[in-house]
Amino acid sequence: MKKNALALLLTLAPAAFAGDVTGRFDAGTKYEEPAAHAPANISRMFARSIPRTAANAKVEIPAAGDSGMIIWTIPAHRGNGTSSVAARLVTPTGAVLQPNERGSVERGLRRFQLDPAETSELGVTAPGAQEVLHVMRTAAASYQLELDLPQDIDGVTVIAAEPDSPVTFATWAAPLSRQPGEPVTLHAELRDGDTAIEGATVTARLASPNGKAFASVPLAEVAPGVYSATVADLPEQTAGAWQIRFEADGKSAKGARFLRTGSGELVAERGSARLGKVTTEVIGDVLRVSLPADVAIAGTYRFDVILADGARNGVAWGEAVRTLDRGATSLSLEIPLSHLGTTRPEDLFLDARLLGLDPMGVAGRVTLELN
Repeated sequence: MKKNALALLLTLAPAAFAGDVTGRFDAGTKYEEPAAHAPANISRMFARSIPRTAANAKVEIPAAGDSGMIIWTIPAHRGNGTSSVAARLVTPTGAVLQPNERGSVERGLRRFQLDPAETSELGVTAPGAQEVLHVMRTAAASYQLELDLPQDIDGVTVIAAEPDSPVTFATWAAPLSRQPGEPVTLHAELRDGDTAIEGATVTARLASPNGKAFASVPLAEVAPGVYSATVADLPEQTAGAWQIRFEADGKSAKGARFLRTGSGELVAERGSARLGKVTTEVIGDVLRVSLPADVAIAGTYRFDVILADGARNGVAWGEAVRTLDRGATSLSLEIPLSHLGTTRPEDLFLDARLLGLDPMGVAGRVTLELN
């Protein structure tokens, strides 16, 4: 089986390396850049969290139309409470699905209850039953959800999804692996089928690995249906997985109002080392690859090298585990010239990176075009 260079290096177990390891790529293996960001999240839903400030609450749910709609209510209980939220749905025509009604296929409105055991796989473990309302076919108009909130409930999260809607919200954040001080790009795209949705209001809100959420960031429309913002720095220097919640409010190609909620993520690295310029030297029958590093966090690291030709065909690879102290150091790895086959050293493209094993993370990556 053919593997690309990155997949091969990332799937090999570090424990298997007692010393430096090198190898050749199979013929036809293509070099691939590391992903700049996680795959875009495609959303056809929106979510709202409503705190309990009174015994009743109302939520407007705009539908783009031409789809079914699923409305899920998830209560947040106080203490050991197990009460359910009573939900009443009023359609644009004035038809009402009362809290005690199950609905029917003939009415096009139905109600289901989900047991906690059914939702635990989705990460929802709140006690008590959660309700799902199903609108079999939506009109391009707003629905009203009226909620009765018992006293042992602090609030409720409402999720409204139109699974077959042509109105989609694609979102992501970059870089996927972010070094300290590196700017962050927030990106979103709105489409109604093949048509770009212009003039929407799009915002993003970052949340740190400890769950702290920060102020919303507005995204500007930089091309038809494409929205973007650049954050010069994260609002706090906390390493780990950051989550980004995107919100969009706009009108479809047919003029129907819609709401969409999207997500993205990135990893804020610890800044465990700063890399210098990578160099190469032919010594006898080996190609020596050297990389200076200023180590900020002592630990165990893996020095990876990928060699490709000018057409980005994988040629050879090498990796070495090193225990590094704080301060300036020089990393080196020797790859036999025999691994290069017919590719001359001066025609190589080189990708070198330092990966933290303990502490975990990406310390840095540098590339070098030799030809």
